[in-house]
Amino acid sequence: MESKHKNVLIVALVAVVLVMAVGYAAFAQTLTINSKATVTEQSQNWNVHYDTTKKTGAGVVDATTGTGGTTAPLGTIGYDGTGQTATINATLNQPGDKVKFTLTIKNDGTINASLADPVVATVEGDENVDPLIVKKGNIIFTVTRPSEAAIAGGEEATMTVTAEFDNNAQSVGTTTESSITVTTIATQAAA
Repeated sequence: MESKHKNVLIVALVAVVLVMAVGYAAFAQTLTINSKATVTEQSQNWNVHYDTTKKTGAGVVDATTGTGGTTAPLGTIGYDGTGQTATINATLNQPGDKVKFTLTIKNDGTINASLADPVVATVEGDENVDPLIVKKGNIIFTVTRPSEAAIAGGEEATMTVTAEFDNNAQSVGTTTESSITVTTIATQAAA
């Protein structure tokens, strides 16, 4: 009887091995697909900044002399090393003097950018009339939002900063000079 059980057990094991061999052979089939594909590299990069080449000249720095003024107001634009922050400096002489600065924001990258309100830095003693209007002594700086809400790669937007001698100034010195920094804020545009 014992040999009968052994024979049944051996037959069952052989059957299990055969089923496993057939199953393995079925799953071990190789599927081959022949086709042609082309892979191209598309480089995506982020490069949104002020156009730092635009520092002087008509259309970039435009000065207006107040009524009866003999000395023209002056203005300069400087940029940090990354082109993210512009320093605007205005020298005004009398009420009515004004300097308008035009800043150009460039997208030299390939990723579309959304432009937000710029950040105007203030220091102690500045009077924040609004996040984009700052009074420094007798000079009122007014910053506009970018002309475009979004710019694609290769596109530009502009914004202006106007420095104006306060017409309501209580005392007027011989020269009033002040500066502000304006940082452009851009994020990746939603797809």
